[in-house]
Amino acid sequence: MQRILSTLGIGIVGMCVQAGCQSSNSPAPAPARVPAMNERVMDGGMDQPKPLPPQESEDLPPPPFEDVPLVNQEAPEEARYVAAYNQVGHPRILVWVTQRSARWQYDEAAARAIDYAAMENILTDWLSAGGRVAVISPQAARQSLEPNQVNDLNSGQPARPQDISDRLHADILVLVQAQPTRQSGVGPAVRLVAEATNLRGAESLGQAVVDVLPPLDKPQINKYTRFIARKLMDGMTANWSSFGPPQAVPPVGVAPPATQPAPGTP
Repeated sequence: MQRILSTLGIGIVGMCVQAGCQSSNSPAPAPARVPAMNERVMDGGMDQPKPLPPQESEDLPPPPFEDVPLVNQEAPEEARYVAAYNQVGHPRILVWVTQRSARWQYDEAAARAIDYAAMENILTDWLSAGGRVAVISPQAARQSLEPNQVNDLNSGQPARPQDISDRLHADILVLVQAQPTRQSGVGPAVRLVAEATNLRGAESLGQAVVDVLPPLDKPQINKYTRFIARKLMDGMTANWSSFGPPQAVPPVGVAPPATQPAPGTP
């Protein structure tokens, strides 16, 4: 019996030794494969690259002012306007924007402070065509006119335009009336009604009407005064080409010059 047990023990030990040798000779498991960046999937979609941390800007700091470029583009009508102006003897132009009473300076359109001086200056600049047309300074005109003449112009219907012409040596008046209106079709606005007339003879040379929408800032004033100037340039050019320069009225007591008869007239 002891011999049988010894034999079994030896067999078991042999089997264990043999199993140990076999396990030590088995190949090592393959290393885990790391997926590439384009194979990574998260929440059913591709991984998005993480943004880089903000970098310090190397740009120079902004200037302490806004350097807006000058608006110097010539109006399409300007060349013909200047040519006609030269042909009719260089008449002097006065630009005047009426300053209504305080009740006209308030409206639901928030047009509480219409900048008449800005409108006059910008419209004067447009009509001067870069200095090629003689336009009288509105500020100088107000200082030269009598108070009753200023009030006359501000009324919108000057009764004695010839007196204004004599005072300022002006030939043409560009009168602009500005007042708030609710009839623009798009809400409250400021309506500009402009007309160019001969101060001697009262002939109408050009008209323009436009509704200026708030806010009445500089870009808006630039835009709409340019429209007014273009319309007036076109009208004055057409009239100067058809009827010639403004006719000067002789002083009182001086006979008008005799007209020469047409050739062939007896």
